[in-house]
Amino acid sequence: MGRRRYPSEWSAAGAIDSHAHLEIGTYGEEVDAVLERAWAHDLSGIILVAASDKPEVFLETAKLAATDVRLSMVAGIHPHCPRHEESLLPALRAVLGSNDLVAIGEIGLDYHYDFSPREEQQGVFRNQLALAREVELPVVLHLREALADALVILDEMGPLHQGVVHCFTGTSVEAEQFLRRGFHISIPGIVTFGRGAQPLRDALGAIPLERLLVETDSPYLAPHPFRGRRNEPAMVAFVLEEVARCKGISIEEAALATRENTRRVFEM
Repeated sequence: MGRRRYPSEWSAAGAIDSHAHLEIGTYGEEVDAVLERAWAHDLSGIILVAASDKPEVFLETAKLAATDVRLSMVAGIHPHCPRHEESLLPALRAVLGSNDLVAIGEIGLDYHYDFSPREEQQGVFRNQLALAREVELPVVLHLREALADALVILDEMGPLHQGVVHCFTGTSVEAEQFLRRGFHISIPGIVTFGRGAQPLRDALGAIPLERLLVETDSPYLAPHPFRGRRNEPAMVAFVLEEVARCKGISIEEAALATRENTRRVFEM
């Protein structure tokens, strides 16, 4: 794969960061600089995510997405936020008509933190899946320690338009469960995290290239060599590099494949 590239020289080779939260509450006045770095490091696009407990974030994200043709967005009620469903729905519905909206997400179940009762999470998850079907958009799934219940709900709700499992950190067996249901798999910076990430790298080897996406999940989960720092879309280059290494292909091939997969699943 050649020598390791560091800050002044890395390139994302035209890849798309399929999942980034660029909220003003996190980045403040640095948002423009973050985007400039992304383009300088050869990203061709970023999928912005609005999944906050604050209604204004939905409108803020839509406004940002409208500033550049390289930006798109997804919006949905996060599994941490079921209690806010009533206050968030008007803002979510307000962005449904945006030309920049490409999916409903991130939605799903999170049993790791259990910030909300599981029954409430399941109810909102069903509601969001129904909304995605209503507006004929794919879904972006957030699932943590909730595989069995998520699969039951997905099967109960029936076929979806399309979908992505965001921030996948599971096994090849778990990946196969989603692949069989037609989902794409998005790989985060965790794949660069040393020996502890070996099960994810093993799973990555078993996922077909044509079903892979890459993401940063900014501002979280910065990849090595930036682990522990605030993440940003330009750093997707390091995720891409590890995906390429695991698949035994060039970075350029990995960028092309994941970019085209992203465009296909989100119909961009």
